[in-house]
This record gives sequence, structure tokens and C-alpha cells, in this order.
Amino acid sequence: MKRLLIFCIAMAFFSCEKEGDGFPEDCLTEKINANDKIKGGSILQVYRLRIDGKIIDLAQKTNINWVALSPLVQLEELCDNHPCFDVNDEVELMKVVIPNMIQSGISNIMLKPLTSFWTVNGSGFWGDFYVNTEEEWKPIEKTYTELFYEFAKLSEEFPEVKLLSIGNELKEFTKRRPQFFKTLIASIRKDFPNLKLTYAANWDEYQSVSFWEDLDYIGVNSYFPLVNKETPTVNEIKQALSPIKNNLKDLSCTYDKPILFTEYGYRSIDYAAWKAWLLGDVSTANHNFEAQNSGYTAFYDTFWDEDWVAGGFFWEWKILSNGEVNNPNGNGWYVNDKPVEKIIKERYSK
Repeated sequence: MKRLLIFCIAMAFFSCEKEGDGFPEDCLTEKINANDKIKGGSILQVYRLRIDGKIIDLAQKTNINWVALSPLVQLEELCDNHPCFDVNDEVELMKVVIPNMIQSGISNIMLKPLTSFWTVNGSGFWGDFYVNTEEEWKPIEKTYTELFYEFAKLSEEFPEVKLLSIGNELKEFTKRRPQFFKTLIASIRKDFPNLKLTYAANWDEYQSVSFWEDLDYIGVNSYFPLVNKETPTVNEIKQALSPIKNNLKDLSCTYDKPILFTEYGYRSIDYAAWKAWLLGDVSTANHNFEAQNSGYTAFYDTFWDEDWVAGGFFWEWKILSNGEVNNPNGNGWYVNDKPVEKIIKERYSK
């Protein structure tokens, strides 16, 4: 009788799960069809697209079906006696860049502004930014709302703008002011109901974000420190990603939201799968294509076929302008003309 009871309990447990590595049946998260994956690339040097409207052959070389535009926006210390972003300049830039993207054949766009607060309190990294008093927070939150509201309005003029990230790696800001972000999300949803929303949480932040339920995607910038070796193997990186995968799957199931990798990538450098923020400035001194290739391959092998993963945006594509020639031996994040470009294209073609 005891053995029969144990057998029945075990059968009941396994009957509640899908076959394979997907969700338990009682997890309501929308299943992402392979054909609907967001196969994206990221552009940081958005301003260069104003100088030279040529998008080159990003889509042809990588098979992307989405692009993330990530202009860097600086919060000025004083503007009419309060901190402010230069909203008009950024919006006008987007009105030039977005049509260029559309003309190049890219019809799915995420806007993901990167907001810097250096002039306010000297925060070298935006994730460390915060102020101490309500009096200080209010004008910052007001201008932040104005900035993102103007970015959201671009979706009315350009229907190809289908997704907006309402922040990027703002660990202290989101932790200290969650109600502000919930209010911002509700406001944008009300006025722009066709615009999908996410937030791009850094790898060490996503578990503490308290407003995932208000968004369409759980956004994660996947820069996890994985293997402390110059050139780790694909299997070593996959093993390091395994517990992270389990945590993300649980989080997705908890909130009934798919995971979107708002940024993912590896530098072509020694220790590319370790602590990326410690790897120093870009040069050609120790470029390591194998380390970059292994990182991308392990990432795709681990996440890409999961039906709780909406897709992602590789970081990043370099924009060349005014006759500039790319040097593929640079050990930065760029994938242009490096061996990893073919890996991305192959995975995105499936």
C-alpha cells in the first residue's frame, strides 16, 4: 500500500508537467511560437543615423526582424531651475531615424532610451542613481515621464514602433520608487493601448523588480558572470546558465509573462563570459573570437527554443558613417564582420 501511494503521488506530480523542458501545465504564460520570436539587434549609435541615413545591411547580414534603438539621453542638472532631459532633440532625432529604418526593410522597432544621471549626483552607472528627498525626486520623475511619454507618442506617427522599454538598468531608481513606474506604465497604457511595454532589468536586478505584472514582457539584460576563464567552452557556459534558466522560467511562470532578453551578447575578448564590466576599453590587443562565439552559441542553445522566451536583441550593431571602415579585430561588443555574425544569422534564420 505504501509503495502504491508513493507511485500515485509521483504520477500526479509528473502529469502536471509538460513533456520536455517547457512550463508546468498550470502555468498560464503565453507560449511563444518559434515563428513569432523577436529576433532583434541593438543600435546604440543612433545619432550616426542622422548623419548618414544608410542602415547598411543589418537585416541581410543577421536576419533580424526587430531592431532596438537605444539613444543615450543625459539628464541636465538645471533647466528652468530643475533637472530635465532634452526631450525635443531626442524626439526629432527619432523622427529622422525611424523612417530610415523602415525604408531599410525593418518594420518592427523597440525604443529603449538609456537615461544617464551623471550631472545630477555623479552616478557613473545609471543603476546606482538615486536622490534622497521627495523634493529632489519629484522634478526628476516629472521630466522622466515627459521623456518617455514623447517616445510613446512616436508610435502614433510610426506604427512600426511596437514596443517601448520604460527604463534600462535603473536598479536603485526602480527599487526606491516602484509606484512611480507603476503610474508611468498605467498612463502610457491608457493613452497608447497598442504599444507593448517592457523594462530592461540588469542581470542582478530582475528578481527585485516589483512591477512585472504591469508589463507585457519581463525584460532582462543578460550580462551574467558565468565562467572565469579566458576561453570557456560552450558546455561550460551552458552549465553556468542552467540555474539562471531555471530562475527565469520560474519568474516567467510566476507573473504569467514571457522573458524578453532586452540585451544579450558577449565581447570578442578574453574572459568574455565573466564580468563584462571589468574587461576594460575596446582595443585590438587581445581579441578572442572563440570566446564570443561560445557565449552566443551557449546562449542560443540554452534559451532560444524555450516557449517562455519571447526572443531578444543582441548587443550590438555598429553604425558606420562618412566612409568609416569597420575593424573586426576590435574586442568590443560589435558583431559586424566577426565570425559571430554568421552564428546570429544562422540562429535567426531557423
